[in-house]
Amino acid sequence: MPFPDLPPERLPGSPGHMPDHELIADALEYVKQSGYRDDPNFPPLPDVPVLGQSGHVTAHDRILAVLEYVKANPPGMTWAAVSNTPTGTYKGDDGHTYAYYTFTTSGTLTVTTAGYMDVFVLGGGGKRTPGAGLPGGANRGSGGQLAEGTHLFQAESHAVTVGAGASGTTTTSAQGGTSRIGNVVFAAGGGWSSRETKTGKYAGTGYQTTFTGSPFTVGAAGGQSSSTRWGDGGNEDTNGKPGVVIAKTRLN
Repeated sequence: MPFPDLPPERLPGSPGHMPDHELIADALEYVKQSGYRDDPNFPPLPDVPVLGQSGHVTAHDRILAVLEYVKANPPGMTWAAVSNTPTGTYKGDDGHTYAYYTFTTSGTLTVTTAGYMDVFVLGGGGKRTPGAGLPGGANRGSGGQLAEGTHLFQAESHAVTVGAGASGTTTTSAQGGTSRIGNVVFAAGGGWSSRETKTGKYAGTGYQTTFTGSPFTVGAAGGQSSSTRWGDGGNEDTNGKPGVVIAKTRLN
């Protein structure tokens, strides 16, 4: 079945306004049947009201609700099911409930039903190595690099690696360890200088996020401190802090 004809552009109040509603209703029915046939949360479709009736505004509201739902839930997008015990859950501003899984040490995320997950992957913090011939003023390590986004996970066990904080000396590297989740996402550790461009976004007091429903900060540069200490850089006297991996899926 081809996609139904869409209505042409018209001036408000023009005679074709009501037939346009019929075309819109046909198009939304097509969207529902093609991508959301078995979705119990799909919003109700609009009626086709008579011009001037009170239901006309309701029809417009329903059209908007359907389009907002499709925007937030692209066709064919299925959220992954996970057998790990959630670290926590929260209800988002969109009304849906999310479960998140926080790894502060390496472990395994077991996906039982393939689908999409949001991920937050932070490498270990870097460290200043005194006496290693670094440029003047390079006295603090960078916070770990960050990778976040939505990715498809297959139904299998995914190894999770949490990057260690750098513990450099005058003869060893000051790079933090790389964090990763399976072969899907990885984020390198921070380097030796808070001025490094690749981690400069997370220098200073750190990067604030609400990834788990409440605000927290990560990846502060050496000499600073984030609220979690995850991925914080070290300085001449302190080592970098380990990173973190957080995976999140939607429950409803």
